[in-house]
Amino acid sequence: MAADFLTRRGATIIGRNLRAGRGEIDILARWGHTVVAVEVKTRRGGDPLLAFTPAKEQRVRAAMALVRPAPHRLDLVTVAVSASGVDIRWLPHI
Repeated sequence: MAADFLTRRGATIIGRNLRAGRGEIDILARWGHTVVAVEVKTRRGGDPLLAFTPAKEQRVRAAMALVRPAPHRLDLVTVAVSASGVDIRWLPHI
């Protein structure tokens, strides 16, 4: 869902679920010459943003230092699933 969302906004997905050290990058995407690590948080009945803790951010940033091509920035995509539908939000440059 998140990868499709990003693709519709011009991204080329170049990797998914990349493990590096003790961290993981959910999606590695490219917009032109810019490589972006994307963390995806999905929740039912709650704010997915609350699941992106400082410890999680630290692990993702550590993984970013190990993968190639090296990401230029970190983005967050949140997916909130409720009875009324799905709400996807993209927070670039976090």
